[in-house]
Amino acid sequence: MISGQTNIEQFIPQRPPFVFIDRVDAVSADAAHTRYTIPADCVLVSDDVLPLAGLMENAAQTCAVRAGNKIGYIGAVKQMTVTRLPRVGETLVTEARVVQEVLNICLMEVTTRIGDEQIAATTLKIATMENE
Repeated sequence: MISGQTNIEQFIPQRPPFVFIDRVDAVSADAAHTRYTIPADCVLVSDDVLPLAGLMENAAQTCAVRAGNKIGYIGAVKQMTVTRLPRVGETLVTEARVVQEVLNICLMEVTTRIGDEQIAATTLKIATMENE
């Protein structure tokens, strides 16, 4: 298990300005926990709010942390629930847990919280491939 890392480039293939995590709290074979404090200059922020696309990218990048910097593609999004959109300065705490994995396809349940409040949940089907 790896924990407490801020060198995000070792975990995900995305590069600024399209990075939507700034700390890896923990990563193991079956889960990843990340944080992201939303900056005012975030490429997707509009009117001080991170839109649904930003929440989805945060969830996908948290899944990528667990995959170990492999190139990944979202194959399906199942039942994404969002109770509210986060604002600049708020910190997203996102957890992705493996539900099922077969070959290079992984089904992951992802939840996003701000403090004790769960603001989003979804299940992502992620396909990965080795980087060349």
